[in-house]
Amino acid sequence: MQIKQGDVAILTGASQGLGVFIAHALAEAGVNLVLAARSAAGLEDVAQQLKKSSNIQVLTVPTDVSRPDALNHLVDRALQAFGHIDILVNNAGVEYALRFDELGIEEIQDMIAVNLNGPMVLTRLVLPHMLQRERGHIVNIASVAGIMASAYEETYVATKHGLVGFTRALRLTAQELKWPVSASVICPAFMDGTGMYESMKQKHGISAPAFVGAIRADALGAAVVRAIREDAPDIVLMKGTPRLNVAMLALLPRLFEFVTARLDVSAFFRKVAREHLEERRLAAGRKNG
Repeated sequence: MQIKQGDVAILTGASQGLGVFIAHALAEAGVNLVLAARSAAGLEDVAQQLKKSSNIQVLTVPTDVSRPDALNHLVDRALQAFGHIDILVNNAGVEYALRFDELGIEEIQDMIAVNLNGPMVLTRLVLPHMLQRERGHIVNIASVAGIMASAYEETYVATKHGLVGFTRALRLTAQELKWPVSASVICPAFMDGTGMYESMKQKHGISAPAFVGAIRADALGAAVVRAIREDAPDIVLMKGTPRLNVAMLALLPRLFEFVTARLDVSAFFRKVAREHLEERRLAAGRKNG
């Protein structure tokens, strides 16, 4: 889809991290923004940055994407302010590395609600308006975890696999019905400078595996703009040969598991999971003491 000056985009997860880079990339393309996240203060900070660096209009709507009523409110506010929605970027996400038998039921439900249910519901709310306008593009920010699995991340991996599958199915429906609306999914690996990986790196003193490496965070913003303009089915942001790894997983799953074990790919998340578990035990001890 050609991006036009004055287009309007809803961006979730916009108050911090990778969402800020996506916001700036869209603003540079002349897109007016409806920024959504839980933190009202964080949204206002980002809005002020954007207003200083561009001539776009920015609306901030504090939103809990796990709540359908909040998503309804978000869409209503966007339409009241701008009259149309041309782009939706489902970027909000939560991640928590832990042994699955130690993960709380509420944590499982929260990850599913934010990472998968929220994007699907918000897409459902926005799509009729795009179809009526005969124009629109949806970009879902998944993860390399949406096309390959990693230990200690069962729920996160499941939600991102679901988001990839949802996007692919939506594209097929759009093509079947000849909709003037399409969708793309972006699968970033370790992103350097901000976001979940940077937080884990700073907190736990670990780095991405050498053979995987990390990619600059601003690459995600550029990928979102490219996905819209080129109607890309998917974009994988990862060094090396991620598509070859996915092919190996599909065709030779035992070999994939063998290589993963030999390279100790799980080391990164194993350390995070162990430290999360220790933090919980210490917190429980203080509470009981």
